[in-house]
Amino acid sequence: MNEASGEFSASGGREAPIRVELSGVAASSGIGIGVAFVVDRRRVQIPRTKIEREQIEEETRRVQDALRAVRQQIEAIKGRLPHGEHRQILKAQQMMLRDPDLIERTETLIREELRCAEWAVSTVADEIHEMLDRADDAYFRERRSDIIFLSERVVLALIGENTPEIVPPPGSVVIAHDLSPADTAQLHRLQVAGIVTAAGGKTSHSAIMARSLQIPAVVGVAGVLGKVQSGEPVVVDGVRGVVIVRPAADEVVSREGERDRYNAFEERVQREHAFPAITQDGLRVVTRANLAITEDIELGSRYGAEGIGLFRSEYMYMNREALPTEEEHYRTAKAVIRRYTPYPVIVRTFDLGSDKPSKLVSFAKNEANPAMGLRSIRLALRERELFLEQLRGLLRAAVHGPLRIMLPLVSSIEELEDGLEAVEEAREQLEAAGMAYASEVPVGVMIETPAAALIADLLAARVDFMSIGTNDLIQYTLAVDRDNDDVDYLYQPLHPAILRLIRAVAEAGARADVPVSLCGEMAADPRYTWVLVGLGITELSMSPSAVPVIKHIIRGSQAAEMRALCEEVLASNSARDASALVVAAMRRRFPEHLRHGGGAASEGDD
Repeated sequence: MNEASGEFSASGGREAPIRVELSGVAASSGIGIGVAFVVDRRRVQIPRTKIEREQIEEETRRVQDALRAVRQQIEAIKGRLPHGEHRQILKAQQMMLRDPDLIERTETLIREELRCAEWAVSTVADEIHEMLDRADDAYFRERRSDIIFLSERVVLALIGENTPEIVPPPGSVVIAHDLSPADTAQLHRLQVAGIVTAAGGKTSHSAIMARSLQIPAVVGVAGVLGKVQSGEPVVVDGVRGVVIVRPAADEVVSREGERDRYNAFEERVQREHAFPAITQDGLRVVTRANLAITEDIELGSRYGAEGIGLFRSEYMYMNREALPTEEEHYRTAKAVIRRYTPYPVIVRTFDLGSDKPSKLVSFAKNEANPAMGLRSIRLALRERELFLEQLRGLLRAAVHGPLRIMLPLVSSIEELEDGLEAVEEAREQLEAAGMAYASEVPVGVMIETPAAALIADLLAARVDFMSIGTNDLIQYTLAVDRDNDDVDYLYQPLHPAILRLIRAVAEAGARADVPVSLCGEMAADPRYTWVLVGLGITELSMSPSAVPVIKHIIRGSQAAEMRALCEEVLASNSARDASALVVAAMRRRFPEHLRHGGGAASEGDD
């Protein structure tokens, strides 16, 4: 075994090691093989001392100095990275350190409770952590680790210590409880083979960083720190979400071959990512990206997306102290439009409620079933002033490029007409104020309920486009909570009812000459590409990293064979039969996609 180089010998002249296989969340695709480098990071000990009143100004100055020092630390790390969304994440962390609410609350604790600077910073971090812990949305729960790591950096700066760097040997696999985005950035520079953490999820900033920097990663691996020691061989399977500790010699050889094949496959797909998705018999399929936060703004372009098929604007209302203003809506949309012009940017108006709460908006109290309660367009129509403020910002931004407005969870003509009326009112307000705005902005609806799918012909007569959100459509049609482990086996994208509803919407759009796209998780899953195109869907929107694979499948196929498979699937009596047909067909034609793509490409929650 050669720890210095990060390599290991599978034989090593010792007794056969006890192999352990652990499961987690596949956070960044790829296969990494190397020796373990276990990070044993102790939590910073926080001084909890009271100060004298004459020390208040000195303590508040220390806080400002420490915040400035940490921003400079992050700037130095950022400067060593190539351009990309990973730099944007570090920039966002620097902005968090300028948050006036964080600074004011810290200074209040110093002035009113006479806490030392370290204690005040730690207390505010704990308060924010507790608030995020209560969030229903996974993305915002994942921000907890950001707060912990940033506060620890600030405390270390306050006590005059440097944040300890993680310095593993090149080619090793880093094992840790959790990693900050700054840690992950450093690991890229050190050329590690993979990352495994006990905490975190697919939307944690460290996971996003790993994907951006193309480091294989598996996160949320319970008990991993007690199962591996530094220097032991480890395989990180960031495709399947598996970590193998102390693999046998023949398994190492097998995994090395798999790694090389995967890398060759990824290289081939990435080389083609900028090419359009046109089938071998000439059918053009548009592939766009879903975008949740502006930190990820570069991802779509990097992976060859033809615009943004879904910008989730509700994230602008969450985890913050003040509502977004009209000006903020304008500037955010303008930035995305300018990045993707001439391709369109479709902004979904705020889809708050249910699993996307905001402390800034008043919801109905004690709803028995929030998924079917006051949410999405229903909430927007009730909170009309918030809705109009967003619409005014979007109409102004549309001056800068092809923006489209999409109304979520519309289930009736009355709701649609009320939404369109609000758009018109926003136009009139801008006209009266003498503000520049785009007079012709396409407005569409998301088809997320069986009701909307069944009246798609009526909706199509009144809108410029429709987009099928399969995640909610499946949930509402099959009466299955997709986040309930007890019934998730019933969540079946190929259920005959779902396929018939998708086809009905596609046909209604075709008759009315209204474009129909699909932006749920099905769009990102290679297993379903043939079926969706066969059903008549020629616009797909997905997580950015899924775009190259889906494009590759489309370019390697014929529309005729997609339609033929679709007819077989539609004739199936059950989701099980349909799935067997689809998987068999895809394995014959694209075995590497099912081996490496699986069904876990999507990151969204539409």
